[in-house]
Amino acid sequence: MQELRVRAASLWLKADLRKRPLTSCQQFLWAFRVKETPNFSNKLQIEEEDFGTRQEIDSKNNGWQKLNLTDTVRSWLAEGETDRLRILIDCSCSCPSVHLHLSDAGAERRANPNRPFLVIYTDPNISKRVRRRALDCSPDSGNQCCKQRFYVSFKELGWDDWVIAPQGYYANYCRGDCGNHRTPDTYVTYHTHVIEEMRKAQHLSGMQPCCAPLKFSSMSLIYFGPESNIIKRDLPKMVVDECGCP
Repeated sequence: MQELRVRAASLWLKADLRKRPLTSCQQFLWAFRVKETPNFSNKLQIEEEDFGTRQEIDSKNNGWQKLNLTDTVRSWLAEGETDRLRILIDCSCSCPSVHLHLSDAGAERRANPNRPFLVIYTDPNISKRVRRRALDCSPDSGNQCCKQRFYVSFKELGWDDWVIAPQGYYANYCRGDCGNHRTPDTYVTYHTHVIEEMRKAQHLSGMQPCCAPLKFSSMSLIYFGPESNIIKRDLPKMVVDECGCP
């Protein structure tokens, strides 16, 4: 129910060469958007001007193919309709040895690691609502406990040869101090409040509270498995959303 700003969209499709062709031949994959005709005649209308970049297949790059569908997805979302996005895959292949891994039905499709899938990169909508402990670090935050935005690039880690998407993500971390001037409503638990009062009463400097993550969120990772199959997995507690003094 919120507006999505699409930065990029790619269709991943596996196309294998069952045997190496004896002669040189060009083989291309095309992705067309398909619409139903308004007269409900069960005919399909192919948007020929609205296709992804063609992808050539040869003996060097057979396997997973990546087609650019950014303009197609953008126009589909801009229409504001509830119709599903339907894609027709066309193989302009002069060699009969190309095998396309297309979708199966039902449970077989979900269990098939070679099924086609669409990866969409979106720009998030920044919420203007600030939560009590969701303080982001800024030049005005000083040394108080806050959440520091921190981007992790998989390319810099050397993981870009097996991670498909995303290219990186904001992991974030917590920095700053938990000051002595705290009101009772800022404590997460009564236990923390009691320990803090004991620390101040007995001047226990070794019991300083730490600025730590209070809330995490998960992220999705798409990557190549050990057998060149593509795996999508949701990894828990990968993003720090809130920091505070427990």
